[in-house]
Amino acid sequence: MIASETILTGSGLALLVGAGGFALGARALPAATRRFGYAVVLACAGMGVAYLLMAAGVLTVTTSGREESAVRFLGYSVAMTVGSVVIGALAGASTRRTGALVGGNLLAVWGTLGSWVFSGTGETVATVLILVSFLGVAVLLLGPMARTARTVHAERTLLYGKLRNLVLLAWASLIVLGAISAQTLGLTDAFVGQLAATYVDLVFLFGFGLLLFRNADALEYIGTAGDADTGSQSGDEPYASTGVSGR
Repeated sequence: MIASETILTGSGLALLVGAGGFALGARALPAATRRFGYAVVLACAGMGVAYLLMAAGVLTVTTSGREESAVRFLGYSVAMTVGSVVIGALAGASTRRTGALVGGNLLAVWGTLGSWVFSGTGETVATVLILVSFLGVAVLLLGPMARTARTVHAERTLLYGKLRNLVLLAWASLIVLGAISAQTLGLTDAFVGQLAATYVDLVFLFGFGLLLFRNADALEYIGTAGDADTGSQSGDEPYASTGVSGR
């Protein structure tokens, strides 16, 4: 059986190589959209470094009698924050709603760690926090932000839908894996749990990056005159391209 450290090291190196490839791709993007390419680089590099630190046993915590590295959740924090900001920009969402998306994702990330570390009431509270956070993220992505996304350029709307579905699928998969892991229900051992979680991480990060770069033309419409978030960076409802700039 392959050692967990080998899986972690290989995955970390793969993510760093992927980050390098995305960095080269970002250099080829127009100056106005290059920041989105570098956002993908940051997400992959952050998670890649986290995997290498996990392999080295950095920042370990005790979970159900096992030692696990909490660095994974630092990597998730970087990746989910970056992903949330990119999705918010694509949708033309207000700063408030993008911030709510970031907050919901981070609550789910650290709630997962809490469910591993705590037992009894603490574990129950952490589990409820995960589910409520995921539900809030899903409602936000499928409701208000989706409605806003329908007011922007069609190519942005299409890319928003693809990235949104990828985020929700990744979260649903990670929640299920967390529920059946050795730290909770114990339906999988550490090796299977690690392999499955790594697979989801790689599919999510590489999938996010490839979708963004393959649909780079959609990024060129962000910040244009018809952008739905024009003039509403701090409000709840961005305005569509109707020329109206007030409520």
